[in-house]
Amino acid sequence: MKPDASATRARIVVAARTEFAAHGLAGARVDRIAVAAKASKERLYAYFGDKQALFRAVVEDGFATYVESVPFNVEDLGEYAAREYRHLASVPEEHRLLLWAQLQGDGELMPSESVHTVLADRRGAIEAAQKAGSISTAIAVDDLLTLIFGIVSAWMTAPRGDCEVADEEEITRRASVIENAVRRLCTP
Repeated sequence: MKPDASATRARIVVAARTEFAAHGLAGARVDRIAVAAKASKERLYAYFGDKQALFRAVVEDGFATYVESVPFNVEDLGEYAAREYRHLASVPEEHRLLLWAQLQGDGELMPSESVHTVLADRRGAIEAAQKAGSISTAIAVDDLLTLIFGIVSAWMTAPRGDCEVADEEEITRRASVIENAVRRLCTP
């Protein structure tokens, strides 16, 4: 891809992230994405094929950024969960995109290969830690991963008006609560 083409593609992904985070797949408009990206609709379709493929590319890009920004730490899942919360609190669009992908319900909108590879690696690490006795075996691995994600995202999905709005002091407080809760789940 020529440098100009890759810059255009990157602008489309950034504009699409904003649009999809605000409106989901069904409510997002390709016209608005193209205008915000300063690209033609034809260019958008040439790169991504259709709106669903663009959504999938945006979710995959966000997931890759998340995995890179929040390295997994099986040695201290509480600390990992606190960092995960801080990241999602600083980039709430990523959490909203995951929720929109889940709401679609067809499973095809999640970047399957990258998500499944990362989750498999994390499952394996937790299973090994459980066998070594450093993580409780009272909760099955998949259940533990689900509970950790639920705890991390609780403030972002709770039926309250201040779910995503928090100053640094409140983010620090919430991260501490998350860290302690996850550590309690994992303590053998």
